[in-house]
Amino acid sequence: MALRIGRSRLPILLKEADMTQVELARRIKLSESFISKVIAGERRLSVIKMKMAANTLNCNMDDLYEWEDE
Repeated sequence: MALRIGRSRLPILLKEADMTQVELARRIKLSESFISKVIAGERRLSVIKMKMAANTLNCNMDDLYEWEDE
C-alpha cells in the first residue's frame, strides 16, 4: 500500500493547543510565512521540523498531515 501526504492538519492542531502560527513558527525556528505555506499545501515540513512541531503540539508526527492512499 502506497501513501501520500494530504492536507496539513496544523490549523486543527494549533486550535486544540490554543497556539498561533506565529508561536509555532518561533518555537520550531521557521518563519510565519513558511508555516502559512505549509497550511496552504505549498510547502511541507522536513522530518526534523515535523518532529519539532509534533513535540510542540503534543501529538505524533503522523497527526500533522492527512494521509491518503495512492
